[in-house]
Amino acid sequence: MSVIPPTWLEGLLGTLILALLVAIAIRWVRLPYTIALVIVGLILGWLGESMFEGIEPSGGLLSAELILFILLPPLLFEGSSAMHIEKLKSNWRTISLLAIPGVIINTLVIALICWRLIWWGEDYGFLYGLLIGSILAATDPVSVLALVRSLGAPKRLAVLLEGESLFNDGTAIVLFNIILGTTLLVFAGGSIEFGAVLTSGIADFLVVVAVGAVVGYICGMIANHLLHQSEDHLVEIALTVALAFGSFLLAELMHGSGVISVVVAGLLVGNKGAPEGMTPSARVGMHHFWEVISFLVNSILFLIVGYELQSVVAWDSHTGFLALVAVSAALIARLVVFPLTRIANLWQTNKIDGRWQIAMWWGGLRGSIPIAMLLLLSHIVHDGQAVVFGDGLVTVKLGEEIYHEMLVLAFSVIFFTLVVQGLTMKPLLNKLGIAGRLAESEARYESALARLVASRAALRKLSALSSQGMISEKDRERLAEKYQERIDDSKTKIVELSETSLVHASRVESARRDLIRAEIEALRNAERLGQLNSHVIEKTLKALDAALTTSEFAREEIVVVNDEKDIDPDIDIEVDLDDLIPETTESIVGKISSDDSESE
Repeated sequence: MSVIPPTWLEGLLGTLILALLVAIAIRWVRLPYTIALVIVGLILGWLGESMFEGIEPSGGLLSAELILFILLPPLLFEGSSAMHIEKLKSNWRTISLLAIPGVIINTLVIALICWRLIWWGEDYGFLYGLLIGSILAATDPVSVLALVRSLGAPKRLAVLLEGESLFNDGTAIVLFNIILGTTLLVFAGGSIEFGAVLTSGIADFLVVVAVGAVVGYICGMIANHLLHQSEDHLVEIALTVALAFGSFLLAELMHGSGVISVVVAGLLVGNKGAPEGMTPSARVGMHHFWEVISFLVNSILFLIVGYELQSVVAWDSHTGFLALVAVSAALIARLVVFPLTRIANLWQTNKIDGRWQIAMWWGGLRGSIPIAMLLLLSHIVHDGQAVVFGDGLVTVKLGEEIYHEMLVLAFSVIFFTLVVQGLTMKPLLNKLGIAGRLAESEARYESALARLVASRAALRKLSALSSQGMISEKDRERLAEKYQERIDDSKTKIVELSETSLVHASRVESARRDLIRAEIEALRNAERLGQLNSHVIEKTLKALDAALTTSEFAREEIVVVNDEKDIDPDIDIEVDLDDLIPETTESIVGKISSDDSESE
């Protein structure tokens, strides 16, 4: 064959194969998949570089462009499209405070600590501190999403961590670009005024975020319209792929935030386009497709991150000092979670208590986004950056020694958050009593329900065999007796445990929401067929949408009330939806517990 494969293909294929082997191996090791990949990458980096030849950041496959334009959009889209927009709305105050003022405060705190302890005598020490502060200020959506899903954290905690990480990257990247531009101007010999920098920075931030949000909204609405026009599941899934990459690229070309654009577009498609415009097979296919894409991207990315960690960190006293300063600064700056969540609690009935604040503080992981920003800086170190100054252009470079110190600072925080915080997150959640695992009573409820379902299936099969003449009536009765006893015993246990079971409450709330969605779907079909007045249908649909939102909140309240030890367990959290849903909770429970066996 005359065609020569690209040099990076072997390394990429080797990385993917190794990641799959790690995924299989961790079945016998209680370790989150992404953290296992980082550790394996570290080990490989120490053992040799042959497998990773061609994918180093110094000119190989891994680059800022690859991370920002290829790896990040699908991960952002997959995370945002799976997020329930109503849960996001119910926590928007907390997420907004953490994503905007939280990132700014983090940047300033890290900058002050690093300036005072590392670059105190440098001419531009504070600017260096601001640069590394903006790099480390935001939590990484790739790392946080991967960790939260592997832990099975409570849904609201997952929404808070995921929502913050999805939106704060837009703030961090804009802040980084503003600080970088100011730093390069100072290096070129220009003078700056704090007031002018602050004013222009706020204006730039608002423009970039607004452009990103508008582009994402327009792209999402166009995609939703096209989804309604198509009946081909392959076309519909391909459309989501084009949306993920296209919305990011278009926003960046228009000098907006690609991160915000993808998140907004993903929320629109996931909450509006997919449920209403996609065929059932397309919805299932889209879910599996994006799961596979997320798995593959995470596999490659985290393995490479682990490999790059060892290439930066050296074993000497100065590196240890830099690592200690960086980790301490990041943890101290992350403490902003506590005051900001308390401020958000002033306007929320469902408050975030101290245990959840600790979990949010410790769950602030860093990963791919800081690496992308560092790779952007590497171009300025090696090639320089042209800056408009006076009547011409001036080429400015960042010192290699300063850049290497920034690398050590950033990678030390990445290593600590991914490995130390990532490995201790689940024990911390267990210690705080907010882990997403079943209590003993919940396990017994699930076990009784499983026996009930299995026994009913056996009786249906037995009845079919009897009707076909495969067994006699006497044998059927003898075999059915054991299963009937098991059904009666399971029903008794389900009734006993249902009073306090979160799983039971979740099933009932899920049934209530399914009923509402069935009503909505029936009305939409009637509207399309012209069977009912459109004005009446619209008013009824608004009421049903409100009831569906209330139902979501009701379920969230049930989980929180049972989870919070300092809340009165007798608090009334029932929601009256009888006007919209003919069947009450009791009737649904009756359906679950009734014996619908076909053996009679």
